[in-house]
Amino acid sequence: MNIKDFWTIIDQAREESDGWENMYEPLVERLSALDVSEILLWKNIFDEYQNLSYKNKLWAAAYIINGGCSDDGFDYFRGWLTAQGKSVFLKALKDPDSLADEETVEEDIEFEDMLGVASDAYFNRLGIEEPDYDRFYNDLEKYPLPEDLKKEMVSEIEYPEDIDIEWDEDDGEELEKLLPKLCKAFDW
Repeated sequence: MNIKDFWTIIDQAREESDGWENMYEPLVERLSALDVSEILLWKNIFDEYQNLSYKNKLWAAAYIINGGCSDDGFDYFRGWLTAQGKSVFLKALKDPDSLADEETVEEDIEFEDMLGVASDAYFNRLGIEEPDYDRFYNDLEKYPLPEDLKKEMVSEIEYPEDIDIEWDEDDGEELEKLLPKLCKAFDW
């Protein structure tokens, strides 16, 4: 499993399902066909992308798009963002305001199920009907993300200088300055 394979699996599942809204089952099926070690490495790549996208300015974008955004909501938003594919993901990290130009962006975009596709595929692959998350996470630790893969992931990301900017959810003017296209698109 490498970065290209990770994104290819996501792209194929999204294309097969004619959009991200219906890609859960095709994604679980594709991952279930892999060896357990590949499923677990896919999950570790996914988790690293979740960590790399945990940025304040992107959270502000999610806040504007969704009309608010809790901690869990931001996880689900980043699950949605990953489901859009590598190009949209990297573009959003470089400029969160670019999400205003994406046609898949609409109000209340979250993809909570994206966070569980790897564990569901793992249980399917092993024929486990009653999920045993202790077993899943113990096995997950056996396949840590190699440092060279982490470096490759980081090297592809271009963050703006203000990606970690602090913002006030009650300050509409501040948000308009920070993300003008999104504020306009979502009547902020």
